[in-house]
Parts: sequence; C-alpha cells; structure tokens
Amino acid sequence: MLSVFVADRLRRIKLKRIKIVISVIFLVGFIAALAGKSLGYPPLLAKAKKFGAKDCTFCHVDPEGGPPWNERGQWLIKEKERRGAETVDVEWLANYKPEAQKADAGKPADSSKPAAKTGKADPKTYDDYVGEYEAPIGILVITHEGDKLFGQPKGESKEELVPQDDGTFSVTNVNAVVKFARDDKGKVVEVSVTVNGETMTGKKIK
Repeated sequence: MLSVFVADRLRRIKLKRIKIVISVIFLVGFIAALAGKSLGYPPLLAKAKKFGAKDCTFCHVDPEGGPPWNERGQWLIKEKERRGAETVDVEWLANYKPEAQKADAGKPADSSKPAAKTGKADPKTYDDYVGEYEAPIGILVITHEGDKLFGQPKGESKEELVPQDDGTFSVTNVNAVVKFARDDKGKVVEVSVTVNGETMTGKKIK
C-alpha cells in the first residue's frame, strides 16, 4: 500500500510540474506576442486603411511611427484630448478635414474675381524662394544657383526643384511636389512639400 501511495504521490507531483511548465511556456509566448506587436506597425494602421492609409506616414512623419506627427496625426491627438479619451480611435477620421478645407468651408465663391493664373516659375524670381524654412522634419534650405533652384534638408544632400507648368516644383527622385506661398504683399512666407499624398508645411524663418 505504501508503494502505491508513494507512486500516486510522485505522479501528482509530476503532473503539477508539467502544468507549471506549460503555463510558463504559454506566458512567455504571450509576452513575446505582445512585444512583437509593439515593435511592429501600430494595429491602428489596419483600421486607418479604409480612410486611405497605406503606411504609418498617414498620421506620422516617420514611416516607423511615433513622433513627430503630421497634420492628421496632430488632429487625432487633439481630438483625443477634446473627448477625454484614453486612446486614439481611428474612426474619428470620418470627421477629419484638412486645415485648407476647413479654411475654405463656408466661404461663398466669389465669381466676380477671375481665377488666379498659375504658370511655370521664372528663374528671375528664384531669389524670392531662397532661405530657410522650419518644417516638421527639420530645417529645409532653398538655394538658387544659376538658373536652377535647389532644396536641401540641413545636413542632407540637395536636390533640384524642377519648375512645373502649374507653378509648383517637382523633386523627381523622391516623387515630391514643392509649392511656395506668398503673403498679401507678394513676399514668400511658406513652403509646402507633398510626398505620397501627405503634405507638410514650413514657415520661412530666414
């Protein structure tokens, strides 16, 4: 009887140890899965795809995500604070409108004024664009050499800005469109750069 009792006791201890090992393996796997998700693209990206998102640059400046955020991302953060929510809900994007559209919303069309004409920039005006612009990715430096205009993020290589018929400039190798804005007095005060459908702006600071 004693031997049977001891054998049964050992069997119970062995089963208990097996359960503990299985539990530990499960826990480690669960933690690893969470870590994998935190290192990958945010799960919010899947939800954002129905609003046109292709990657993290839909709301972030960096393709890997995280700060800094572009205009859409900043809007989501403000919306989170306004709602007093703990986390961002991508579904809020259904109510999002770019700042340019908001500014134009509710303004009656003025048919008395002819539409502004745009055309390819004249190299004689390139000096107007020269300077430094503070953008979300850092300082963008615009220079004029001969009859060409160049753009260069500080510390990076410069690229030629090729004038287009609509008054914008293209940067072929990165598929970007650059546009300069003037104030009421005709002075260039801002630059906007559009890459893959996402636009960031920079104020002229020098």
